[in-house]
Amino acid sequence: MSSVGVLRKMKVAYAVGDPQVNYTLVLDNEDIPMNRLLGTAIRLSWTNRILCLNCGKTTKKSFGQGYCYPCFIKIPETEACVLRPELCRAHLGEARNMQWAEQHCLADHYVYLAVSGGLKVGVTRKSQIPIRWIDQGASRAVRIAQLPNRFLAGSLEVALKAYFSDKTDWRKMLRGVEPEEIDLAGQRTLSRELFPQNLLDYFLPSDEIYEINYPVLEYPTILNSVNLEKVGIVEGVLTGIRGQYIMLDKQRVMNIRTFSGYEIIFEKVDL
Repeated sequence: MSSVGVLRKMKVAYAVGDPQVNYTLVLDNEDIPMNRLLGTAIRLSWTNRILCLNCGKTTKKSFGQGYCYPCFIKIPETEACVLRPELCRAHLGEARNMQWAEQHCLADHYVYLAVSGGLKVGVTRKSQIPIRWIDQGASRAVRIAQLPNRFLAGSLEVALKAYFSDKTDWRKMLRGVEPEEIDLAGQRTLSRELFPQNLLDYFLPSDEIYEINYPVLEYPTILNSVNLEKVGIVEGVLTGIRGQYIMLDKQRVMNIRTFSGYEIIFEKVDL
């Protein structure tokens, strides 16, 4: 088994009742089911080429997880509000691409609480549930508010960050540390007290707590993060997948999304 192509973030599929998240590695137009490779030795070899995910041109460096610099500074996918929703100005008619903004910024958004190594607050489009939670490796999550655009959702998140972290504790997440003492329903109720007065009407009076399971045979106890660009070849037995990370034997982890745009050769091998 050998495949060549440009890396993108892994596709995920998960529905209530599924035993675990299903992951697919995406190489150009080829999809590689990853769950079935658990316990199998794999190899990722970088060809020393990086191709922009937008224009397809070769670039010496990847910007914004997969783009050349000219595209990075002009395409809507890398606008400031992607990382900081409170900076969105689409509701004022200002965006790099208003057609894109109408679908991505002027659509309903959720503000949520999730357990991903620790408790965090976050924002995502309505259509991205539960994909966003899975990409962050969350084990549990609950929605707390539904707002009509990205700016308002970001404004609420900023207010809640005075109490809740907005960062994923990826080290704990990848070690499988699950702080069971976190009362997600109780924290959800508490969050309402932190809402700015003008956003109280967007609080969701009730919501179920989502639980998410990942395909992991064994969690590492010590994390050795692998940099594909530095080592060129990454190989080992696939022991798990969580968030956008693959876990390999010898306590190694690699963030697939970090290397979006990198052309690789993917192989199933015998070690």
